[in-house]
Amino acid sequence: MFVSARVFNLNFSAPRENGIKAAKEALQAGRAVVFPTDTSYAIAVNGLDEKAVQLLWSIKKQENKTPLTIFIANISLLNKIASGISDDLKTKLLHFWPGSLTFILKGLNNLVWNKEITPNVVSVRMPLHPVAHEIMGLDLVLATSSPNKAGLLMGKNISEIKEQFGNEIAVYLDAGELTAATPSSILDLTTELPVLVRAGSVTLEDIASVITNVVTDIPDLAGNEK
Repeated sequence: MFVSARVFNLNFSAPRENGIKAAKEALQAGRAVVFPTDTSYAIAVNGLDEKAVQLLWSIKKQENKTPLTIFIANISLLNKIASGISDDLKTKLLHFWPGSLTFILKGLNNLVWNKEITPNVVSVRMPLHPVAHEIMGLDLVLATSSPNKAGLLMGKNISEIKEQFGNEIAVYLDAGELTAATPSSILDLTTELPVLVRAGSVTLEDIASVITNVVTDIPDLAGNEK
């Protein structure tokens, strides 16, 4: 059955409330939604729904097993998707979360679609944006990606994004044009030493003040840098 995409203007209270409700319903139904984050718009599906993740790859025209970033709004959800999550590590993560630091963690097998990408590894972030948190609540795990089809530029506003995806997205939450933001930093905690894979809005100095021995290259066993 054909279903037209729905667009909600977040600048007004009634459309905002209705839009967040519609986004939650679409995610639970296995559809894709677009919403604002602290760095850019994101396209997302239910991360625990393998068919929904397949849909995300399909509408982005990406190959299956293209890496995705997991969004959560509740730190306890890490125990569903990642291993080795101690209370001490949660405290360190919460120093940066909500915020624009993505962590690569050792994964569990709950994310069936993720197994063949990089076994036992998952990228996770808790975005700093109230709309993202209202959508996710305490229990949603989202698989997310940038709001553009493979090979095309990322849209800065809903009109540009909708031009690419049209009705393939169930719900668009419109916060206007988002100003260009520095992308999230990415820190890999699965290696012997924490590795800053991508330097972004959170600096090495900021990270090193909480997480020790951070490096920017992976040393091999002979002590050489890779």
